[in-house]
Amino acid sequence: MSTAPRKLRRTTLAGDAHAAVRDLLLGGTRYAPGEKISIEELARDLGVSRSPIWTAVARLEAEGIVEVSPRQGVFLVGFAPERVRAVFEAREALEGMAARLAARRMSDAALAELAGTVARQTAALERKGRTAYDKANSDFHEALLAGCENPAITKALRSLYAQTQAMCGKRTATFEQLAGNRDEHAAILKALEAHDEEAAEHTARAHVAQRLTKLLPDGPCTY
Repeated sequence: MSTAPRKLRRTTLAGDAHAAVRDLLLGGTRYAPGEKISIEELARDLGVSRSPIWTAVARLEAEGIVEVSPRQGVFLVGFAPERVRAVFEAREALEGMAARLAARRMSDAALAELAGTVARQTAALERKGRTAYDKANSDFHEALLAGCENPAITKALRSLYAQTQAMCGKRTATFEQLAGNRDEHAAILKALEAHDEEAAEHTARAHVAQRLTKLLPDGPCTY
């Protein structure tokens, strides 16, 4: 069951509205991919006027999370094969480069942190804890982005991850499929620990390509 949205503080209204609306849309429980979004409902739930909501919508449209159609309204981005393929093609190229740079730049401490996220994925799978797995999975990607030390790649990939979340909605994988996802993360980690740039890029690209293969048509979404 989803929790009620928090009311926003007037002092940081624009930024808060963007963050709050973004979280609601990407949570996967409020709106389904392609569903029309009620501006009035969001404004009421967040305790603000429609103006900051529309400002947030403009930013979310630029981020590829929503689509604004004249005389029809605002819609969460829909699941369309051509859109999914475009996003994952971009992710494959950028995640491959991020992994290559991370293999070159990650410190032992950063690698230990990354290894910890894989260990937490394994622990979550053993307990069949989906929420814990999702958190460890997200932390793996964030640790890898931090390790590549490239703000431009990090910004682009975070945008693509958000678009993936918006398009996938409630699509979920089985624990067996999540175990495969964890194994692919472990392979990336192994290449990074060896500081093998070629292997790191190859395994990262293969990881994204595998996700796309399973996602189309109508497969699960595991990041």
